Amino acid sequence: MKKFFALCAVLFSVVACGGMIKNENGSQYLVQLDAEPIGCTFLYKLESEVSVYDVDDARRYLENRIVDQARTGNAYWITSQRTKPNEWVIFGPERAFVLVANVYDCPHPNNVRTAKDGGPATVSVPNVYQGCTYGTCY
Repeated sequence: MKKFFALCAVLFSVVACGGMIKNENGSQYLVQLDAEPIGCTFLYKLESEVSVYDVDDARRYLENRIVDQARTGNAYWITSQRTKPNEWVIFGPERAFVLVANVYDCPHPNNVRTAKDGGPATVSVPNVYQGCTYGTCY
């Protein structure tokens, strides 16, 4: 009977590890896009690697990283997603999730048309020329 309770306790502790990463600093307001957006400004590409059990936790970690950047943006598109094995792991996740995302600044993030919806994708890129960004020169 003691072995049964010990097994249940171990199983419960492993299951309880899911959903460990929480939204921070308003990252829940970011919009995840399913394709390249139309009419949005591309800000930067971000790669995140995290050792978690669930892909939703990896996505939430990526959203928190986007919010922590200097130019946050309000929408993102995950361009690639893969896993890689964690070597020499005894306890914890056996794999790390690697997500690569393009971050955009969209005028209306909740009503974004994407290339998947139809039409060619026209993404504006910030003009960086001799200290000028977004039309403001320093």
